[in-house]
Amino acid sequence: MATTARPSRRQLAAAARPARRSIYVFELPVRIVHWTIVAALIVLTITGFYLYDPFTRGSGMPGQPGFTLAEMRFVHETAGFVFIAAVIFRIYWAFVGNQYVHWRALLPLTKAQRSDLRDTTRFYAYLRRDPPLLNGHNPLAGMAYVLLYLGFIVTIITGLGLFAWVLHVPPWTTLFGWTWSVMSVQTMMLIHFFLMFMYIGFAIHHVYSAVLYDLEERNGELSSMITGYKDDVLEGETPRDDPRRAQA
Repeated sequence: MATTARPSRRQLAAAARPARRSIYVFELPVRIVHWTIVAALIVLTITGFYLYDPFTRGSGMPGQPGFTLAEMRFVHETAGFVFIAAVIFRIYWAFVGNQYVHWRALLPLTKAQRSDLRDTTRFYAYLRRDPPLLNGHNPLAGMAYVLLYLGFIVTIITGLGLFAWVLHVPPWTTLFGWTWSVMSVQTMMLIHFFLMFMYIGFAIHHVYSAVLYDLEERNGELSSMITGYKDDVLEGETPRDDPRRAQA
């Protein structure tokens, strides 16, 4: 007599979960900018480490190991301008994009958002079993992104100040020479270098949280930055940031 295999605990949990529907959350420009910033930061980190402490030296002639310092500086500066363009575009898109990526979605401005912030904090503090029902970023993540972009702006200003200091020619000295009067070049280098480690720490936490949330909630958290769709909305329920529900 044939026997049927017993379903696993994960299969039983999936079967008990209510049906879900996909929501288009992250628009194509947001996804392109996201991965552009990721790629730029990787290049900037590698070249930044090298500029801080060159690990190959040579004759200084093109094609020789000693010329790597100039090559690395060129790659670093090129990646820096790509990074600047991506950050500026993302800030612009925070004013023209959909409600999930709009700047109003990143700050707890309304009563409902502040309630979600309390519920999210309780969830991460293990005082609440389930997170608040949301399509876009949760309130804590939204505020983290605001702080992240403030850090990006400081990185850009200090980077351009250092760029102007290295070239020491107009129009760069005219545009960013003022940074030398605000702080010393050594302080500017320190801040610029320190922020790099902040971004490394943020990236580790960001990837860990995204993987954990995707595994626990099965909401397409990871794939959403490729497809744009998330599956964290249960059919028959309306999340706080759904356009059909007016926020107080």
